[in-house]
Amino acid sequence: MKFTRYAFLFLPMLLAFHGWAQPKTPSKGKAKPSATKLVTTKSVAATPGEKVELVSANSLQGFNAPTGEAVRKFKGNVVFRQKDTYLYCDSAFQYPAANNIEAFSNVRITQGDTVTLTGDSLYYDGNTRYARMRGNVVMRDRAMTLTTTSVDYDMNTSVAAYYNGGRIVDKENVLTSKTGFYNTRTKLFTFKRDVKVVNPKYEVTSDTLQYGSISRLVYLKGPSKIVGKDGTLYANDGEYNTATQVSDFRSRATVDYGRYTLTGDRLYYDKLKEIGIAEGNVESFSKKDKLMVLGDFGHYRGLEGITKVYGNALMKSVSTAGDTLYLAADTLVSVENKRDSTKRVIGFNHVQIFKSDLQGKCDSLVYNFADSTIYFFRDPVLWSAGNQMEADSMHVQMANQKIDKMFLRVNSFVISEDSLQNHNQIKGKTLTAFFNAASNIERVLVDGNGESLYFALDEKDSLAIGMNRVECSKMVIRFAENKASKISFITKPDGLFIPPHELAEPDKRLKGFAWRIKEKPKEEAVVYRRGNRPVKIATDTALKQ
Repeated sequence: MKFTRYAFLFLPMLLAFHGWAQPKTPSKGKAKPSATKLVTTKSVAATPGEKVELVSANSLQGFNAPTGEAVRKFKGNVVFRQKDTYLYCDSAFQYPAANNIEAFSNVRITQGDTVTLTGDSLYYDGNTRYARMRGNVVMRDRAMTLTTTSVDYDMNTSVAAYYNGGRIVDKENVLTSKTGFYNTRTKLFTFKRDVKVVNPKYEVTSDTLQYGSISRLVYLKGPSKIVGKDGTLYANDGEYNTATQVSDFRSRATVDYGRYTLTGDRLYYDKLKEIGIAEGNVESFSKKDKLMVLGDFGHYRGLEGITKVYGNALMKSVSTAGDTLYLAADTLVSVENKRDSTKRVIGFNHVQIFKSDLQGKCDSLVYNFADSTIYFFRDPVLWSAGNQMEADSMHVQMANQKIDKMFLRVNSFVISEDSLQNHNQIKGKTLTAFFNAASNIERVLVDGNGESLYFALDEKDSLAIGMNRVECSKMVIRFAENKASKISFITKPDGLFIPPHELAEPDKRLKGFAWRIKEKPKEEAVVYRRGNRPVKIATDTALKQ
């Protein structure tokens, strides 16, 4: 009785060295077949490989399958070995001719001292070294822990794959997806379908994602979103460094800072430094001010509150009443004061502005949102309510998103054209124009070196009956229906009325006169910018939301 029991216990040890499980000795002069390096989980077609050896088992039963193939059934503390791989289970079927194993209950595979794979059942092909683990699968190495319902593991390529949903946890991240691949050598993860990465500092969702636990780089493909403490990034293709929080995305990407969004065909963003660089069809949108800026390139410096857009730059600001202000320039810079959140926009070179009640051009411009004032510099000229206004420098003060006052400084000149194409003119050192709620001029205050030239028409405005020319250091001109109706002289005037038959052509012009109506910007020219290049901009309704 005792002899039978001891003999049974020694049987697995004997089998390990003799008989059924003994590996074949290679023929002299022939090398053992080597594994082909692959990047997928599928090995090459099965070829005779190193035999799977039985190390131990509590019991053994041999029989033939219906096909005639010899089968060994093992129970109790079953252990197999192939190279540096060990297989543990409660029971197993071994197919020596095919070099395959079917293992059940408490199945565990260890590869070297790094990879451990556990599950309820396993099919293992010893020739291809391909394992299919099923049921409550857990895979561990020094970098991560994977849990799923099933895993295919190619030991030649060191790639594990799951297709029915999995969850991977490393020291910083929790990653989930429907499909996933993991290379235990390179520590590179590839996830597909419903991908999600959760980190204490950010959260990533994507259609396809690659993650290197060594490089800590995330590669995204397909609609993706990265949500951080201070902003959200939307992209279709690119990479994100989880260590430095630097991202570089292509195929139309958007970063949402909360107060602003920045979009471009390519977008680089350093979250820690709050630096964003956009290239190609750039859009910057200020949610608070309902302000959109577009261009070819964009730079954002969040710590300084500066957004710079250049290359066919265009600003679009929509009022609550639905009136839109367009501002085009070679370069537009938006600056926000972090202390009080006040904002200003600066335009450089070839500046054009269009609004229903105001059009203009200049070399440079500053739009101060705090007091709703627009400053124009270097050869500015504006048109409003049928009047052309120019000076060395000008600024317009808005109220309720309409023109309230206009200030002209040094060499100030206002021109309007009547129904007979005569040009009424006001000139002075400084001019201040006051507008009514309908954006029409109510009065103009001239201070210093004042001159005015106005044509008098008959009641039907069909015939000129003469021209009034007045010089006065300081005067006020009042308007009715955009026409001069009354002039008040604050200092002593020097005036002259000239009848039509005595008018010479030089008398019809004040010094410095220039009718520049052909330079007046049209909406299409401003919106489409230089070169008639169209831009895709949000609708007014979207900007109001």
